[in-house]
Amino acid sequence: MDLRSSVVRRVLLSSFLLSLSRAVISPLLVLALGKQLQLSVQATGTLLAAVLLVSALFGLYGGYWLDRLPRGPALRGAAILMAAGGALLPYGHSYATVVTALAAGELAMVVYSIAVKAILSDVVAAPWRSKAFSMRYTLANVAWALGPMLCSLTLWWSELAPYWLGGAIALAGLAAQPRLPERRHDPAALPDGFAATLRTLAGDRVLVWFTISSLLAYVVYGRFSGYLPLFLLTRMDEAEAMRWMSALISCNAVTVVLFQYPLGRLLKPQRLMRAIVGGFLLIGAGMLWVGWADSLAMMCAAIALFTLGEIVLVPAEYLYIDALAPDGLKGSYYGAQNLASLGGALGPALVGVLLSHGPSWVVFAILALLCAAGAGLALYSERLRLQRSGERAAFPLSGSLS
Repeated sequence: MDLRSSVVRRVLLSSFLLSLSRAVISPLLVLALGKQLQLSVQATGTLLAAVLLVSALFGLYGGYWLDRLPRGPALRGAAILMAAGGALLPYGHSYATVVTALAAGELAMVVYSIAVKAILSDVVAAPWRSKAFSMRYTLANVAWALGPMLCSLTLWWSELAPYWLGGAIALAGLAAQPRLPERRHDPAALPDGFAATLRTLAGDRVLVWFTISSLLAYVVYGRFSGYLPLFLLTRMDEAEAMRWMSALISCNAVTVVLFQYPLGRLLKPQRLMRAIVGGFLLIGAGMLWVGWADSLAMMCAAIALFTLGEIVLVPAEYLYIDALAPDGLKGSYYGAQNLASLGGALGPALVGVLLSHGPSWVVFAILALLCAAGAGLALYSERLRLQRSGERAAFPLSGSLS
């Protein structure tokens, strides 16, 4: 199938709506947890981090079942769970109820994200796959840009309205899901059980090193809106920092919307590793520029450069995992690669520690070094892949995925 297929379009539409559902609710999570459970800011942050950690780890198990069960029911179940979790969250006043509703939404989002990538890998023909992954990432970014605005608008009507809207949008995503073609795979070829699947994943050194490479990237770009305010507050007052952050986030969103699909469609299997390394280098250069910039215009330009690296790197990583994973283990491999999202939680913590113990330029130098290390590990994983496949590995950029 290509992008004009009704199945592919409905999968992408459903993915967009589910992302939008979560984006509408997300701005209220900290306030809701603090108000309903009477938690401190630190305790609320710890709880959210714990839920995100468990969700990422659960993605491994979710990917395991996505390889063994029909993916259509899994998509529908995740959408229903997300709608229920979002709509019920404001009505819980016990710790168990609120945490269950929060975890349900986050776990469903993780499983849904893995399932969509696996489905696109299943149904989209190889020449169109880079465009499909880029379109999916573009739509997700559009959803996360629109979500906070819809949240603010509906709050004028009722403090519960964003939760109702999020639940309704999730149900619309459920209605948009297509009937998926039956997958053709041999169940006997799959590892015998979850433990055996974990051993298979851990034994794939290419996957392990590439996931660590992706984790380093997530440290830098995964939650940049969480650590940049910490840096700005060392240079200006809170009101000015919020004004700058609003401009920087808008710049990030506009760059993604304008360039994600045009650049993503240019990704080719024979140039994939070059795109990955280039993405890392652009992100690292953007971070160095952010640390050096002394005006809002210069910092916006730095964020635009940083964002160009992100929008090249992310779909290229999806395509690399798609090429690496055996046909029957797409869900498990994407579930393993999803562990890289744990790096997003490390970024704000790392920056906070560095800012409290040294000058701000050190922060961005270390973030750039993490990008360089990530590029090196990506090249190392490609070298291992070439050695495994018997191709010439003397220069890592010469392989069939490079």
